[in-house]
Amino acid sequence: MAVIPAFDEIPLDWRVPGADLEIRPTYTEAGLFDYPARGLIIAPMLSTGTAEAGRLYRVTRPSDGIALCGAGSIGAAMIEAARTANRSSDLWMVAIPDAAGATAATGKISFGNALGAGALAVYIGGRRVRIVLTTSMTAPQRAAALVAAINADTAMPVAAAQGTDAATHEVLLTARHGGETGNDILIRLGLQADEVLPAGAQVTVTAMSGGAGDPDVQDAIDAINEQKFDAIALPWTGDANLTVLAEELRQRYTAMARLDGHGYAGLRGTFGQLTTKGTVTNSPHLTLIGADASPTPPWIWAATLMAVSIFHLTQDPARQLRTLQLPGVIAPDPASLFSETEQDLLLRSGISTFTAGTDRSVYLSRVITTYRQTALGTADSAWLDINVPVTLSRIRYDWRATMQLTYPRHKLAEDGSIAEAHSKVVATPRKVRGTWAARCNVYGRAGWIRDVKRTLESATFMIDPNEKNQMLANMPVNIIGNLIRFNGVLEFEA
Repeated sequence: MAVIPAFDEIPLDWRVPGADLEIRPTYTEAGLFDYPARGLIIAPMLSTGTAEAGRLYRVTRPSDGIALCGAGSIGAAMIEAARTANRSSDLWMVAIPDAAGATAATGKISFGNALGAGALAVYIGGRRVRIVLTTSMTAPQRAAALVAAINADTAMPVAAAQGTDAATHEVLLTARHGGETGNDILIRLGLQADEVLPAGAQVTVTAMSGGAGDPDVQDAIDAINEQKFDAIALPWTGDANLTVLAEELRQRYTAMARLDGHGYAGLRGTFGQLTTKGTVTNSPHLTLIGADASPTPPWIWAATLMAVSIFHLTQDPARQLRTLQLPGVIAPDPASLFSETEQDLLLRSGISTFTAGTDRSVYLSRVITTYRQTALGTADSAWLDINVPVTLSRIRYDWRATMQLTYPRHKLAEDGSIAEAHSKVVATPRKVRGTWAARCNVYGRAGWIRDVKRTLESATFMIDPNEKNQMLANMPVNIIGNLIRFNGVLEFEA
């Protein structure tokens, strides 16, 4: 017997002659639904920024952060880095001012009285300034020239002033932001092979230190409230802020919140410091990447990794990020790169890894989460790679969209019921299971899941025996793997 069509617009008792047709789409052969991914930069701002603290702003150009967060601000640098690495994804920022009473980090560059001549290249937070030293310049003049060059770059993360010490003639550096972030501004004399200290010149560096009082990431969380952001770049990496963000992301990933997101943070530290920091959280929704003595500040690592990840994971959430470059990020000196043994241990401690090119460019090696163990403390790799939570987010999003579009106003009946046989607006466990089968084939063709046949065999759908308006389902999936390792034996005939 034919199934009676269901009409939403045409009344069945209409008596006026004519032919009327409703037009509506069908989704039985729909491909993957578009995923509206959005990235968020938690952007520290200076008092010179025009942004309203705690308000969300869409950023479309690398220069947007200068006016919003202030020239030389961490926020402006993060926005520039993210937009340079990713010019197409939908990126937003929330401006957060320094914490009240925060202390700014300080450092210095000191000139001696030796009269070596030549070009002097200085890198501060990865930004390069260059002055030319002549034999006729006194130490105070050299210091004054460097102060002028540093302050001429309005994007510098520090302000420079000339000291009054007659013996060393110091260039005093003060971070523009208060807080611990300033301690991670690395000062280097030359990076490239030809950037050597002029012969005879006396220049010494005192590292940035003394910064204290980072803002609370809860301020940013309160600002975004119930809005969904798929990738969030965090500039502050104190234990408390990492813990708060990890918990927020956990809650956002729950079934009823449906605000899935992933956090990214950069770290500067030795092997020992990074392995310790990686164990602060145990989160499937947080990624940390760390380097020892990289000229590029950690917040630029975070913003760039977030921007690269959101672009490529939106294209294909199941494909590993290995070999992708972090544009603009500078690798540490070869002596400061981690060995393969150290990288393996870092990956077991929640820290993502990278490789360095001969030109000091940075390429992703393995991007993981900080998840290492179950709630009972048992070692577990279920959520190790970032692709797992991101792919599951996409499947959940796609399935919810499928249900909403395929069964928007359907009734619910048992398999084999007379209602199922005669009405197109009746859903049954069998019908929904068929829809799930069709979507799993889409996910399989996209390379998101594997073993589709077993996935379908293990799925169950039923009407809740205690609630006639509710369907219950168990829908196991097997996320596809990535070719990360190849192990073989190469034998030869002796």
